[in-house]
Parts: sequence; structure tokens; C-alpha cells
Amino acid sequence: MRGGDSTAYGALYTRHAGAARRLAYTLVRCPADADDLVAETFAKVLAMLRAGRGPDQAFRAYLHTTLRHVRYDRARRDQRIEFTDDLTRYERGEPFQDTAVVQVERAQAARAFAQLPERWRTVLWHTEVEGEPHAQVAPRLGLTPGGVAALAYRARERLRQIYAREASSAG
Repeated sequence: MRGGDSTAYGALYTRHAGAARRLAYTLVRCPADADDLVAETFAKVLAMLRAGRGPDQAFRAYLHTTLRHVRYDRARRDQRIEFTDDLTRYERGEPFQDTAVVQVERAQAARAFAQLPERWRTVLWHTEVEGEPHAQVAPRLGLTPGGVAALAYRARERLRQIYAREASSAG
């Protein structure tokens, strides 16, 4: 193998694969994991030999040592892996607003608002947009605070209906 004959590594594989598999089965529980461990170990040893390093003698001992190291490296790596479906610790989601959708929704809301009677637009503007209390709006509309609350409720409901109709006709 050191002389550049790649087929020699095939002979080494054939001679030592069974022993490597037996050792791997003692280190891991799953046969598929053991096969992966053996394959990774042989690939690692081949890379070492191609780089001019690795064993000159005692290939099996070197292979077994490498197999154990590969297993330990995997165990350390697996300890750092955390399986979770909650990524909030790692990723703070940023709210996404599609500006095109926002513009369409605003236009639909404006059209729906414009279709309301003037009195309803006035009560919604002062109570919902300006945030004025019912008692403050009542004198402007010639109503009691309870009357303002009832009018605002009816206006909101009608606005919802018109907006829903606008949205369904747009989609």
C-alpha cells in the first residue's frame, strides 16, 4: 500500500474487516451503526496511509485503536447534539410583514371605512383611532356615553362585515 498499490488496501480490508466489525459490535448497539463505524474507520486509515502516515506494522492494532477513537469522537459529538422541536432558545423569530399584503389590507380597510355612514365613521374615529373615552365623545354626537358605546359596537360590526366582503371579493 505504501508503494502506491491501492489493491493492497483491498487485501488489508478483506483480512481485517471481520475483526473490526466484531469490535464495532461491542462498542455500539445497532448493527447499522457498527457498519458505519467500520466504514469510517477504514476510510480514515486509508487517508492516513495515503498521506504517508499510519502503521508500518501491526495494522490490526492500529485499525482497532482508530476504530475506538472514531467511536469516542462520535460519542463526544453526539453529546453536544440536542434534539428539540423548540428552537426559541436558538432563534428569536422576527415578525415578517409582507408590505404588499399590508398595503392591500389597508386599502380594503379604507374602502370599508368609507362605506360607513358619517356618524359611524365619526364614532369609530374618535373611540378607536383617537382612543377617546365614550364620555368625551358623547357631547359631540348628542348621545349618552352608553349610546356612544352602542353606536360604536354597531359601527365596528358593520365595518367587519364590509371588510370581510371586500377581502372575499379581492381574493
